[in-house]
Amino acid sequence: MNKSLLALFVVLTCLTATAAYAGGATIPPGAGGDVGGANSGGAGGKESSHATDQGRMVDPLADPNGSADLLPISIAGVSVGGNPPPTIHEPTVCECPSHFFGIPMVGVGITYWEPTFVAEVTHHPGRRLTLDGDDVLSSYQQEFGAVNGNSSQSTHHGENRAQVHWYVYPIFKPLGFGYLDGVCLNNEGTFDLAGLTEVDPTWQDDIWANIFSPESALFANPVMQLAYVADAVAASVSYPLDPLFWCAGAWGPVYPFSGNPNTQSSDQGSDALVMSKYLAREFRLGLMWATIGPEAICSSTPSPVWFKTEFRVDPIYPHPIYGSPIYIGQTEVRWGLIPPANDPTEQDAAYLLWVAHQCCLRF
Repeated sequence: MNKSLLALFVVLTCLTATAAYAGGATIPPGAGGDVGGANSGGAGGKESSHATDQGRMVDPLADPNGSADLLPISIAGVSVGGNPPPTIHEPTVCECPSHFFGIPMVGVGITYWEPTFVAEVTHHPGRRLTLDGDDVLSSYQQEFGAVNGNSSQSTHHGENRAQVHWYVYPIFKPLGFGYLDGVCLNNEGTFDLAGLTEVDPTWQDDIWANIFSPESALFANPVMQLAYVADAVAASVSYPLDPLFWCAGAWGPVYPFSGNPNTQSSDQGSDALVMSKYLAREFRLGLMWATIGPEAICSSTPSPVWFKTEFRVDPIYPHPIYGSPIYIGQTEVRWGLIPPANDPTEQDAAYLLWVAHQCCLRF
């Protein structure tokens, strides 16, 4: 169902983008060259620097921070490896419809963390960071440059627009967990490129992003913005505050849903914020469902707003980061600045997302 919705969304956005460009849309400043990516004029030097492939093959066994992100696991109310966020709870004994017959069955409640998605955040359209830096969208070089509508901030490379490549990355699937695999592990399928923002015109422009999510106007005032402080403190010392869904803690505001990192000044915080915007946007579209909370005891459930405590962020590019789990909005001072998570010449990043699950283990 998720893949069907995504396919429909991609088709619609491709048609919209084609109409926009055919109607005389201009290439953003700083793009240089033609739509095909050829160098021309004074922008040639910048274009060739963007064409330099960077990236590496990610090791799915060595790079994840499994020793910290895998735990805790709870079975029948007994937790191993610490305590999960308070939003994650499954009754010791649960009752849910049977997977085979649909009749109510008694089961045992378990909670666990599973590595499920990889998000690449890149300022170089089409660059697949975790697949050796291959460039698969050379015709989208116009996506360099500032985001329309709020281009006051730029990165040290001259642009502040970032693109996201979203992969289904179920590391546990090939390992095989028998009956648990069929009942509790995610059903996203095998490795798959499930989304990329280069084909979405609303991601490239703050104004279109605000039209796409008009509720963003509710949070563009000083009173609502005070919530960022509370969420930043909570995420940095404990867990993010799920009711403050318009915030990404110390990383900044998630609205508008565009590739603009808004207020961030560090590469680490900027990339993490863009990843959070995409994640919140997936919930808004109905492509991501809540796997925790009182409504998700038997199965994941649709939610128009995201549950930040559902995710742990595991940086795997440019450098894997090991240590305590990173939650949405946790200040990058704790995990990304000392030592730096990015090289001085590398502003892109990739994250493995661990998803919290509640499951009623039954027949």
